[in-house]
This record gives sequence, C-alpha cells and structure tokens, in this order.
Amino acid sequence: MTTVVELYERYRPLILSNIAPGTGRAYTYAWGRRVGPTFATRDIEQISTLEVELAVASWSGAYSTRVDARSLLSRICRTAIKGGIIPTDPCVGVERPRTHDSDPTSRAVNLGQIQSLLKALPQSGPYRRFVLAMLYTGCRLGEIAALRPADIDWATNTINISRTASPGLTGQLLIGPTKGRRVRAVPLAAPFAPIVREAAAGKDPFEWLFPGPRGGTINSKNLSRALDWFTIRESIKRFPQDEEQLHWHDLRHTAAVMLFRAGLSAPDVQAILGHSSLAVTQLYANTRNDAAKRGAVALSDFYAPKSRGQLEGGEEAAQTASDLDI
Repeated sequence: MTTVVELYERYRPLILSNIAPGTGRAYTYAWGRRVGPTFATRDIEQISTLEVELAVASWSGAYSTRVDARSLLSRICRTAIKGGIIPTDPCVGVERPRTHDSDPTSRAVNLGQIQSLLKALPQSGPYRRFVLAMLYTGCRLGEIAALRPADIDWATNTINISRTASPGLTGQLLIGPTKGRRVRAVPLAAPFAPIVREAAAGKDPFEWLFPGPRGGTINSKNLSRALDWFTIRESIKRFPQDEEQLHWHDLRHTAAVMLFRAGLSAPDVQAILGHSSLAVTQLYANTRNDAAKRGAVALSDFYAPKSRGQLEGGEEAAQTASDLDI
C-alpha cells in the first residue's frame, strides 16, 4: 500500500512541474489546507471517486480553491497511474456542484471609486505608477511587473505584453509567459502616456519599466505592504462580509468594464485582455443590466399615459387590467 503523502513527498518535483508559478503556489497551499489533512495518510489504492466528490463538497473556501485542491489530488493520482500503483484516477467523474453565475462586473470600481483610489495612493512615485498601470491597461499584476521600456510602441500607442514576473515556490523571481501563453497588445491611453514616459525616462530599453523604489520587481505582497492596502481598500469600495474585499485583480475587472463602456466590441476586449474565450469576455458586457435599464425606460414610457397616478402608490382606487387596456 502507498499513501498519498508518500507519493506527494517522493514525486513533488514531477507533480508540480510544467505549471505556472502561481498555480504551483496555489497547489502548495491546497496541500496544506485541504488535500493533506483529508487524504495524506490514506492508501491511494483505496480512494474512490465518491470520497473525492464528498471531500470537494465539504472543503471550505471558494469553489476555485476547492478545484485547485481536486486538481492537485488528480496530479498525484496520475503520477500513481504512471507508477503502476492504481489503474485509474478517482478524480475523474467528480461532479461539479451547481454554482451561481459569477458576475465580475460587481468587483469593478466605478468612476467615483477610482477617484477615491487615486486620493488614497501616494501622489507620486513608483507605487502610484504601478497601480495606475494596472488600472489603465487591465493587465495582470505580474504582467505590469515584467514590462520594459522596449515594450512600448509609441508609433502605434500600444504596449506589447509577452511575459509575466512572479515569485517562485521558494521566493525567487521567475519570468515566464503570460497566463494564456500568448503575446498581445494593449492600448496606451492618452492619460496614461505621461505616466509611462515618466517611468521610462533615463532607463535602458530592457530595464524594468515599473520597478520598486530600489529597482526590484513589485509583487502583490510588497505593493500591499507599501500602500497599507488592507487598511485603505475599504475606503474605496466595500463588499458584503461573506465576500473577499477589494483585490488588486479587481482593477483588471474595472478595465474590462471601462473598455466596454468606451464602445469596444467583445472580440476587441477579448484581444486586449487576453481572455481564453469570448464567453469569458462577455461576462463583462453587462448585457443583463443593460437590458433591465432599457426595460425600465420602456415600461415607464408605456405606463405613463395610462396610470394617471393609480400605479404610483397614490390613494385613488387602483385601475383594473381592462382599464389599462392590458
């Protein structure tokens, strides 16, 4: 018999190979919080699909974090298959629980909240430039950290996004491809251009464009610490207690919403943000809310000449459907 922890410890470099650094960190966290406590001492030959499904359903946390844990367990099981220990992966066939459709637009900040953000930031310096870069471009934090002056095309007012910077499992700096492993171009908006010129002034084309004050790369931890983010973020936008409070990644959600409000098509927004599918991009189009707004106007116009106050909560007797010709 072979336990899950024996496989994980023996083959960890193989299990965590060929994945992005961020995924590796998520899997390491998943092992410590979910997979290890549940399955570490279990014989892998005895784990059934039903047990995995029960574990996924009972684990705490957002659905995405539970998926990370299931994916890690599946990688361990596939390693066991290669070693001839088990014939099949018990994670295959685990049913996905029903979840509400996500609404990334609810995470975006509006124009008034953007002003609050700008007031909360230092009035100058590298950290302000870095945050503005995320807001104006919609790029992921690691993509901004990996930008160089050579990536700016002033002739076309575009920025070339081809790499990301992130800390490895042991904290070392890793430079790799973007999440979708695709090169893309993002627009350089006129209000952002002076900020980019300021950041690029005097730099070699291949230095970091938006480094920290000592020249190193900025990551979410040192950015949050420098700006006291966990203290100031609720002064910008608050969420219900059962939701995560404002994240840096929400600036990407904000940029997506603003691109649609600026009149870009869904394929254009997809290309700029580097989404894997148009279906992901469409989540930001907010077509349901737009339909509701159009419906409010249409219904108001429809009822206006008919109600004469009775449908507005007045004291006159309510009209019948026949009175309203409906």
